[in-house]
Amino acid sequence: MDQSVRQWIQTSRCQAPLPERTVLELARRIQRWQRHPQGPDHAPRAVRAAALRARDRLVQHNLALVAHTWRQHHRHLPADALQEGALNLVRAAEKFDPQKGYRFSTYACFWIRRGLFRFEQKAKRLIAFPEQKAALMIKAQQLIEEHQRRCGAPPAMEWLSRQLSSPRYPLTATQLRDLLTQWHNTQVSSWVTV
Repeated sequence: MDQSVRQWIQTSRCQAPLPERTVLELARRIQRWQRHPQGPDHAPRAVRAAALRARDRLVQHNLALVAHTWRQHHRHLPADALQEGALNLVRAAEKFDPQKGYRFSTYACFWIRRGLFRFEQKAKRLIAFPEQKAALMIKAQQLIEEHQRRCGAPPAMEWLSRQLSSPRYPLTATQLRDLLTQWHNTQVSSWVTV
C-alpha cells in the first residue's frame, strides 16, 4: 500500500464516530443552510458559517467510512479514488435529512460507494472515444456476445460489419476491425494496485 494511502487511512481513524444526538444537531444546522428560502447562496453569513463548521465536523468524524469502503470494495482503484469518496461524503453531509429516519453512516456509505463507482467508470477510459463510434462499438460488442452465446464462436468480421452498416454509414470489415482495435486500446485493462 502506498505511503500516502497509509497516511490517509491513519488520519481518518483519528476521529471517533460522533454520538447520534450530535450527528442530528449538526445535520439540522446544515439543513437550515441548505433549505434557506432564498437558497444556500443567499443564507445569512452566520447560518452559512455555522453550517459549514457543522458539515466539516460531520465529514471529519466520518472519513473512516471512506477508507473502509475503499478497502472493502474498491481497493483495486488508485489512491485518487479516496479523494472522490471524500468529496461524496461532503455531498452526503449536505444532503442528509435526519427526518427520513436513516442513520448518517448508512446514508453516507451510499454516497461514498456512488463516488467510487463513478470514479471507476470515468477512469476506465484513458482516451475519449467519439460518441457515435462508441455507440457503434457497444452495439458491436452486444452482437459479438449474442453470437457467441448462440453459436459458441465469435462472428466473422464480414458478417458483423454487414449487421452494423447502414445506407448512410457503410462499414467494411477492415474499418470495423480498426475501430474495434482503437476501442479496445482506449480501455484500461487493469489497475495498478496501491
